[in-house]
Amino acid sequence: MKRIRKLLGVILIIVALLVLQLPPLGADAASVPEFSISDSGTLLSYNGTSTDVVIPSTVIEIATDAFRDNDKIRRVTIPNSVRKINEYAFWDCDNLETVVLGSGISKIDDFVFANCMGLVTMTIPSNVTSIGIYAFEDDVNLESITISEKTHNIHDSAFDGCYKLVIFAPEGSYAWEYAKGFYVRQAQFPVYEDLGNMDDPVPDNNDTDTDNDVSGNDDGTEEDSDTRVQDEPGAYTTQYEITQRPDGTYTAVAYNQNTNIYGETHVVGNAAVVFMDNSAMHVIDGTPVPQPSENVTADIPAETVIYSSSIPKYTIVDSRIVADKAYYLSDDLENMSLPAGISEIGQFAFSRTDVISVTLPDGVETIDYGAFYHCSRLGSVSLPQSIMKIEPYAFAGTAWVEGFIGSVGNINNNLDENLNASNGDFLVSGGALIAYRGHSSNVSIPAGVRIIAAGCFKDVTSMKSLSLPASLISIGEEAFMGCTNLEEVSFGGNETQILDRAFAGTQISIADKPERIINVGVGAFDDMEDTEGLNVTYEETTQRLSNAGYRTSVEDKDNAGVTVTGLPTAVAYLDGADRPFTLHISELENSSAFDLALNRANDFLNGKYNGDKVLYELTLTDSSGIPITKLGNQGLEVAIPLPESLIGQKLIVLTVDRNGQLEDIPVTIVNTDGLAFARFTTYHLSTFALCTTGDELSDSEIITSDVTLRANSGGPSVRATDTSFKGRIMSVSTARWVICGMLIFSGLFMILIRKRVR
Repeated sequence: MKRIRKLLGVILIIVALLVLQLPPLGADAASVPEFSISDSGTLLSYNGTSTDVVIPSTVIEIATDAFRDNDKIRRVTIPNSVRKINEYAFWDCDNLETVVLGSGISKIDDFVFANCMGLVTMTIPSNVTSIGIYAFEDDVNLESITISEKTHNIHDSAFDGCYKLVIFAPEGSYAWEYAKGFYVRQAQFPVYEDLGNMDDPVPDNNDTDTDNDVSGNDDGTEEDSDTRVQDEPGAYTTQYEITQRPDGTYTAVAYNQNTNIYGETHVVGNAAVVFMDNSAMHVIDGTPVPQPSENVTADIPAETVIYSSSIPKYTIVDSRIVADKAYYLSDDLENMSLPAGISEIGQFAFSRTDVISVTLPDGVETIDYGAFYHCSRLGSVSLPQSIMKIEPYAFAGTAWVEGFIGSVGNINNNLDENLNASNGDFLVSGGALIAYRGHSSNVSIPAGVRIIAAGCFKDVTSMKSLSLPASLISIGEEAFMGCTNLEEVSFGGNETQILDRAFAGTQISIADKPERIINVGVGAFDDMEDTEGLNVTYEETTQRLSNAGYRTSVEDKDNAGVTVTGLPTAVAYLDGADRPFTLHISELENSSAFDLALNRANDFLNGKYNGDKVLYELTLTDSSGIPITKLGNQGLEVAIPLPESLIGQKLIVLTVDRNGQLEDIPVTIVNTDGLAFARFTTYHLSTFALCTTGDELSDSEIITSDVTLRANSGGPSVRATDTSFKGRIMSVSTARWVICGMLIFSGLFMILIRKRVR
């Protein structure tokens, strides 16, 4: 009996071991492997959850979208066996920090690493000879990339939106020359400085190496520096600081002396909701009020106490204006149709979103600066006949425009190829001429075109003569700027407004314009000295502090600074002032714009700021006399003597933004020489109010509402979720291990047990 028991125990152990060797069955066979690889060696998708991914050496190609939208991976190692990485392979992998490329790759294809906001540094091996269209687009945290002399083809758009990027390359190489041009383009990216006011979209990680010492020296110093100065058209002066690293490679760090950069207050967020939650966003970023430089310390008192709060905003204002940056970077719009009643699309309102198509309702009149900038998937746009103005960069970087021009190849599957067939070289929608792709010396704009969008023909040097249709009523900013050979224009029959710099850099004189054109923008022609009898206008682009050259203001470095008029004892300081400025401060009895903004905000502030208040109008000008409304990141610090009625009370500074919405600004109450001052820093000029305040607005007091703007697709796409029974019941694999374990245990028990003796 004892022998039989031991034999059975041995048999049970053998059976258990044999079962463990069997291939997976049932649910296990149906489970999803970590890598989905085709018979031909193409990695179709990654289905694992690891943060550190090593691609198998059996893979020779990575398919389109293989890792797209994967937010788990932080590091990926691509083996030498991989010969090709298809477009969009790692698109939108937000947390991808490190990529190790194998020696088999010869090209980084279009959009491969676009929107990888976790990338900080990268090295392109010498086997890579080409970098494609938008390959690293919008990698906003990419600080450094090293490119070898073997890379001889880099698309102009490869690093578009990489605001922090420094390129390292051997001197004289293709990448070296590419880098110099890239820095000029980089400094002129719309919203280049905007990211300085934005929260980092990728959380900091302690294990991430974010060493900013690009010189390669431990002490942060640079060596073998050389400085080269290059004058660019349009009064841009770009200085290159050429630095050699210890490994023999070089970098050319460039900066624009005229700071031709556009900054915006960080106004609204990504979510399509009526109110902004102040726990997620502040109108001003809440950092301490900047201290003035030494030469004005005596003029602006030191701080004693700071008051601040935060006010939510509408993404759609009064059912009429889509606010500036209302849906910036949103990823859930796709096919979009705006509701009736909208008349204006704000600055950068839909910039860098994933919108595919847009239909604007009748009644939309203005599409502001950069409204759809870099919507790379936007292939179809339908504009209404009501459109009256399209500002600079409104559709720059969209598939609709770039695909039409042909600068992005066949990357857009959504482009409506029949939309412009009848107009040949002209991209027209809603009577608006958006883009031109021809090379004719004699250009005749099609009948029916009512407006020409900003920059439409910019730098088209082939054009010598131009015929405008009778239907035309407006020529946009810089519409024909830089058309150096344009010497003859035949104007149509309508009264036509000509906006800023429309014919700058051409051979067209202001004398060539017909008498009926009475509205002419600043710098519309090169010879604008005699403007008698003309109504000279200016656009918001001209009112940006950075665009001093557009205002034809006189530079006087000896008297740089800010002179305050209108309010005795008030003082002001402007960061980086390189010429004389005048700040006029006038006290107002009332302001309809402020009252409207306050009344609208009171829907969720419950009358919090209805106490005592004093209103001021702040107007900043230089020698041109044109009001400057946007300061970018050059903050204007103002100290206003505190009105007697407000002394001893808790205060807040309120202002009105470009869309007419209420903003609050941190304020410092200071005392000097027996006088109390309210000191604050602003980045735009408007109506301001010093007013009393109650307790700070808490998160619980914020009212939210339903979505006011939805994608036709019904909202954001839903990512695939794990529908297996994992976590609820055991998988077949788990059950098999348990059963085998029980068999082994039973076998050992039967072998080792001894019969008890009575």
